Parts: sequence; C-alpha cells; structure tokens
Amino acid sequence: MLIVLLSFAYMLAICLVAGIIVNKALSRFIPVVDLDRLSITGIATTGFVALSVYAEIFSLFYKVGAICHVLMLITLAVCGYFLRKELSLSLTKLKSIFIKNRTCGLTYTLIILAAAFFTSRGKFHTDTGIYHAQAIRVIEEYGIVKGLANLQQHFGYNSAYLSFCALFTLSFILPFALHTVTGAVMALYTCYAVNGLFDWKEHESHVGDFARIAIVIYAFTEMVGLQSPATDYGTMFFAMYILCEWAVHFVERRSNSTGTRKTDDKKTVNKTQTTSDIAVTGRLTLLSVFAVSMKLSAAAMVILVVFPLFLLVKEKMWKELVSYLIIGLICIAPFLARNVILSGWLIYPVDSIDLFNLVWKVPADYLRHDAAQIKVWGRCLYDVEKLHAPISDWLPIWWSEKAHYEEMLIYSQILGILLMAVTFVRRLASKSLRPGMVIFYGCIIANLILWFMTAPFIRYGLAFLLLLPLCMIGENASVMVQKKSIVLALLIGVIFINFASWIDNYFTDNMVFVKHHLTENYYIVPIPFEDSNVEAVDLDGVTVYISSDEKNSYYYTPNSCYEGMVERTKPIGKTVKEGFMPR
Repeated sequence: MLIVLLSFAYMLAICLVAGIIVNKALSRFIPVVDLDRLSITGIATTGFVALSVYAEIFSLFYKVGAICHVLMLITLAVCGYFLRKELSLSLTKLKSIFIKNRTCGLTYTLIILAAAFFTSRGKFHTDTGIYHAQAIRVIEEYGIVKGLANLQQHFGYNSAYLSFCALFTLSFILPFALHTVTGAVMALYTCYAVNGLFDWKEHESHVGDFARIAIVIYAFTEMVGLQSPATDYGTMFFAMYILCEWAVHFVERRSNSTGTRKTDDKKTVNKTQTTSDIAVTGRLTLLSVFAVSMKLSAAAMVILVVFPLFLLVKEKMWKELVSYLIIGLICIAPFLARNVILSGWLIYPVDSIDLFNLVWKVPADYLRHDAAQIKVWGRCLYDVEKLHAPISDWLPIWWSEKAHYEEMLIYSQILGILLMAVTFVRRLASKSLRPGMVIFYGCIIANLILWFMTAPFIRYGLAFLLLLPLCMIGENASVMVQKKSIVLALLIGVIFINFASWIDNYFTDNMVFVKHHLTENYYIVPIPFEDSNVEAVDLDGVTVYISSDEKNSYYYTPNSCYEGMVERTKPIGKTVKEGFMPR
C-alpha cells in the first residue's frame, strides 16, 4: 500500500509536468484554457493523454522499458526547467486544494487512502488474467509484435490505456510490476468530483453536481477492481470526466473560462465567450477522440466534435481548425498504427474497414467470429449461431440475466428519458434551449444506443447509464421545487429509489472486500500479478507459452490462453519480434 501511494504521487507529478508542457505548446496553435484556470485534474489529464500517446509511439519502434522511461524524464526535466514558473503555480494550486478547509483535505486524503488500499490487494479482473497483464508485458518486452492477435484474438483489442500502464509498471527497476494506474485514475477523478461538490451551494444549476455524483458512484461501484489495469474502468472514468467538464462549462462557469476581463461591449463579450467555448470544448473534443483509443465502447464520444467544429467554421478560424485536425490525428494515429501491426486491421474487430493485405492479417472469418462472440455474450445468448436473432428473442433473455439492482438501473434510464423529453419541451417553450447541453445529452444517448446495439454488458456502458438519470435530476430538481411539481417529484423520487438498490449492493461488496482483505500483508508492497500454469511450446522454432487454465501469465511471454489459436498460427520468421501469421 505504501508503494502504491508513492506510485500515485509519482504518476501525478509526471502527468502534471507533461500536462503543463503540452498545454503551453498547444497554445501556439489553438485556443487553450489558461493554466491558472485549468484545474489540477485538467492538467494531469492532458499529461495522461500526452504520455499515453508517447508510449504508443515509442512501442512502435522499441520496447517500453528503461530507455523509454528515462527519455521521458529527461525531456520533462529540460522542458520543465523553462516552465518552472508554471510548475510553481500548479504546485501552489495543488497545495491549496488540500488546505481549502480541514473537511476537504481530510476527504481527499481518505479517498486516496481508500484507492491505495483497494489497489494493493484483491482478485484481478477476469480480463486482466485473459489478456490485460500479458498485453502489458508484451509492450514492456517487445513494444509491439506483428500479428500477435493470431496467437490470441484478445491481443487485437488494442488500448492506449495499456500502453500507459506499461510505462508505469516500473518493472525495469523494481523486482515486481506495478499495476496502480486504475487506482490512481479513480483517486484523481473522484477527488475532482468531490472538490466540485464542496461548492454545491454556489451553483445555480446542479447538472454538473449530479455528473460529479455519477463519478463518485462509479468509483464506489468499481472499488474492488482497482488492482486491475482494466480498460473498462479507465475508459469509463475518462469519459465521465469529459462529460462532467462539458456540463460544468455550460451550466456553471461558461462566462469565466478565458480569464478575459468583463466589458459592457456586447460584441466583445460574444467574442470572448466564443473563444472560451472553443478553448474548452475543443480540448474536451480532443480528449473524446483519444477516449476511442482507450476502448471502442466510447466511440460515440466523438459526437462532441460537432460543437467546436461549428464554432470554428462560423468564425472562419481555418488555421485553428486545421491545427485541431492535426492534433486529433496525433491522438488517434498511434492507436490505429498499433491496430494494423497487431491484427492487420485498422479497427479490430470491425470487418467493414478492410484496407490492408498483410501476411500477418487475422483472417476475416476469425475476426467476424470474434465480433459475433462479443455481441452474443453481451446479449446473454452465448451462441454465435444466434447472432442475428431479433431483439424480440434476445431482449427477454438478456433481461432475465440481470440482477435486481441492474434492473433498477435500467428502469432509471426509462425515467431519465422521460425527464429529458419534459426538459426539452420546457426549454423549447421558454426559448432557453442550450446548444452545448443538447450536444451533451445527445452524446450520452448515442453512447447508450451504441452500447445496447453492440455488446450490452452493464460495465461497458455504465458511465452513460449513471449520467443520464442523474443529470436529469440536476436539470429538474430546482424546477420541481419552484413549481411544486408532483410529477417531477415522483419521477426524481423513483430514480433515487432505483439508485439506492445499486448503492446498497456495492456498499455490501466493498465492506465484504475490506473484511476479507484487511489482514493481508500488502501494506508495503502490493499484491503481484497472478501467475498461472503454462507449458512452453516450440512453434516452428519459436518458443511460445500456452496456459493450461485459460488464464495468461504476466511472467511468460508471448503467452496464449487457447491452444487452438496457437495451432492455427505460425511465426513469420525465427524470432518472436518478427511476428506471427495464420497458417
């Protein structure tokens, strides 16, 4: 646990320095939020994205290990020296967060300690055993291996998040590999959410506050999985932060985003507001593009691009528009390049974009079977022969597989949609419809539709399932009080009741976890990655490993869970680095 806390502090420091440098560099090309107005979380998030992209690019040429890490530190140190004033400002801002008042400081400390406790022990996520840990090890040992998805299809599920995790395992210097990124992400975004909630009374609208509550509930939900470098968790936290920041900008601080002084000149005010909107939403749009590289379940986040794109075209800011496009391409291009190298497909497992004819390309039939498995498992059908079953057939089966607290969460979506319709009509009638918030809710709905029609595992879309009903409460709570609306009160009350079931379930899970793991000896060093029984296999002169219990081991690479996949694969050359191809 102690090493976990040190790891949290180290990652935050590195991300803050990287975020400051990148923000300064971007200010030469596009409107950016001033550093004195960008939160610590905002700066760290910028750094997180920059370092993830750096690790992805580096992995294309060499392994992500000591050289990659030292080069990063040297670059940050040199650039940071020239930006020491900005670094000092951010350090002061960080200190002020903890000394805001005793209650705030104590709350943040408890959140960080809880994150460290849950990160240091427990049972790893199933997918971590199947491929997350092994994918990280491959990045550490080889950077990338051509056609690795032939050896096991899960390696085709490339994620920028795993590249960032590989950058901070520190296995090149420690006698074990750290797996603390998810815990650090949880601590960062939960503290961000709670920090905003402390100012509840200052907010006229509470949409942003309920988006913050959604983040807290999500953190509460996933506590027992913080030891796992699971792409689901990181992506959902990241998406919720983006959407929360979007809502906060439009309902809380829209007029103060750029720091330009107030004026009575309406034209100047409008220009200042437009610049602010572009700076804030442009930044969040770039983050949403990067979110796609973390996990494809966040693909509909890119809908946010509509708002800044419209403003840039309207203001004829062509130079800035081109700059945004280039920066967005830089965010996503390494992910796409890694996809092609790992599987031969631009986006795996999407067969509709078939651009390459490479010797290591995963056969289309295998890809389609893999995509079908994801979909039928999400629908609880567990049989690829039922892929094309109509919704009338699979929906009752899917529903019957849901636990009571999950059913209550789904009921909340129906109520949330009803409240959204009421809100839209009310704002349309009063001519108070806010385009930015229309995009906000449109993005949430689009992500829910994508989730439901592709792979409706609750965990794949949980961020959006939490945000919709809770933000609708934020939209309507003040109206309910002002107009004494019984209908709104009933709808909001039922949503609260539904969420009570969800919270009760995960509160119990968390308490059981604490009871079972409190006495475990992980208060200094965290639990190591799980091992498994493996068998070394000579694959045409190249040694690979096969797990006997369908769980990959971090400690042997390349390692496959499935003997059948190994049997249909052969090496391209005489070494692992040369890659694998289908027989």
